Amino acid sequence: MRISTIMLIMFLSISTAKAQLFGTQDMIEEKNISLRTWEEENINNYSGTYSFGESEAESSLHVSIAGGIICAQLEKGDWEIKNLEMVGWHLSYENFTNVKIKGNQFYSDQSNGEFVTFEFSNKKYKGLKLDNPPVQIGNDGDYEIGAYSKANQIGKYFNTKTEIISFDYLNVMNVEELKIMRNEIYARYHYMFKTEKMSGYFNKQEWYTGYHQNVDSFLTQIEKQNIIRIRNVEKSK
Repeated sequence: MRISTIMLIMFLSISTAKAQLFGTQDMIEEKNISLRTWEEENINNYSGTYSFGESEAESSLHVSIAGGIICAQLEKGDWEIKNLEMVGWHLSYENFTNVKIKGNQFYSDQSNGEFVTFEFSNKKYKGLKLDNPPVQIGNDGDYEIGAYSKANQIGKYFNTKTEIISFDYLNVMNVEELKIMRNEIYARYHYMFKTEKMSGYFNKQEWYTGYHQNVDSFLTQIEKQNIIRIRNVEKSK
């Protein structure tokens, strides 16, 4: 079967399975959707996932806020082809830099925007309106709106992505638990483990597939702090 045919089949599968609400500027204006300010007293309430686009142009912006650190991480996918063979849909990650939230305004080096609410098909939604987002569905330079949802809890220790783990929490864990917790941070980015023990453990997890040789550039500042903390407690055991 030709690669183009395989890609079309897989494209249609993704389009059907992952169709989601999203809003380009043209769509918002065409349907006369009113945008209102979404402003929280506690900016931690903006933490979550903002879903943009659809099918192969689907992307997510994960916002995590902890210990005064604001992380905004873009997740996107692409087809991986080796030797003219399709080997799978691989995710990659990019951390926005100089991220700030002031009131309902979102700022970063990659894109600015604002947190908004809107109604569509008699349902109310929250979202992030980004000016000229990195993965563009609409016209170049237009804004797009990513619908808000709570972060998908992946793994046993997902809190390492969303909060700075306290030493009191870590000190009651044994060395094996700490090692799993630390390596789970890398596993969520599809890191290919080089040791048989870690590879064996994570290959048993339904959510894990390994295909990246190095994921250091994917790590958020929150995750980097947690890795340091976990390592320090491991060494003290």
